[in-house]
Amino acid sequence: MLTRRDFLKLSGAGMLAALLAEHAFPAHAEGTAMLGRVAYSSIRLYSAPHRDAGRLGTFRFDTLLEVSEQLPGGEWDDTNRTWYRIGEQGYVHSGGVQPVDNVLNRALAEIPAGGLIGEVTVPWTESWWAINRRPFAGPKLYYATSHYIEETVIDERDGSLWYKAYDHLYPAYYYVRPEHVRILASEELFPLSAHVPPEDKYIEVRLDSQLVLAFEGDELVFSARTATGKNEFFTPSGWFRTFHKRPTAHMVGGDGSTTFYDLAGVPWNTYITDNGISFHGTFWHNDYGAPRSHGCINLRPQDALWIYRWTMPQVPPGQHYILEESQGTFVRVLETTQPVPRRRMR
Repeated sequence: MLTRRDFLKLSGAGMLAALLAEHAFPAHAEGTAMLGRVAYSSIRLYSAPHRDAGRLGTFRFDTLLEVSEQLPGGEWDDTNRTWYRIGEQGYVHSGGVQPVDNVLNRALAEIPAGGLIGEVTVPWTESWWAINRRPFAGPKLYYATSHYIEETVIDERDGSLWYKAYDHLYPAYYYVRPEHVRILASEELFPLSAHVPPEDKYIEVRLDSQLVLAFEGDELVFSARTATGKNEFFTPSGWFRTFHKRPTAHMVGGDGSTTFYDLAGVPWNTYITDNGISFHGTFWHNDYGAPRSHGCINLRPQDALWIYRWTMPQVPPGQHYILEESQGTFVRVLETTQPVPRRRMR
């Protein structure tokens, strides 16, 4: 294992790339294509993996792409050099393509009291604010979003099964097709490194290098690329604690048509400030390594789940959230990668 001192000695893109090597796509059966969903309003198709190459066309929002190959491209100093080859059509930059899967699930006839967490396993699915007599459309739910499933209900119109999910923002209930949602087993949410004393766990967020690093004592146990706040939506630097956590959140914010967002099912939220700055999973982009958020610490959903499970406090089963003021794992958000003395935290 690397220690914090070892990590600070690392230099050169090659060494960092090896350390932070990532598998962007979900596991898939041999011989089947990797799938990507266009997460931006549009992305360009190029004749080569470079933005100076010839432009061959455009893919629009929510288009599903069959990805034949993941490869490096662009300039050597690009923050995200990952490109995708789309069969024989050409190449697209990975930043605007969400890696997805398309897996159907068996419905649970009964949900235990207190509810369970489910995640969407298809590129997207529709939700409804009501079923039975007069249903009306709810938000579109995307791959890897998480949802608090409280009950299985039957639509009286046709006898079909639906999951009833809770939305904390309004608050209200929405309904989603069970075959599009995988219910997580309890062990998938068990705390990580529970044997490690809480005071020995520590996170660094490095804004200039866009890295999240987790340490147990002086041992580096986790690293991930991130996308933090951009321009006026900056991520604050300083000392924080992970005092508030939710497995799912409905986030709405921004000002005006260019910055407004309405994001249902944001997964694995670990908050560090009272005004909502958090680590969380991201499905509206796949572009890590440069600032681009409204202040939050954007991570791939699987990385956000790791942080959610590893940090304190833990959300008890059957509970929608936990909030413990002045508690939680210490986080330091740094402007620089220069070595910073770490004080003992008790």
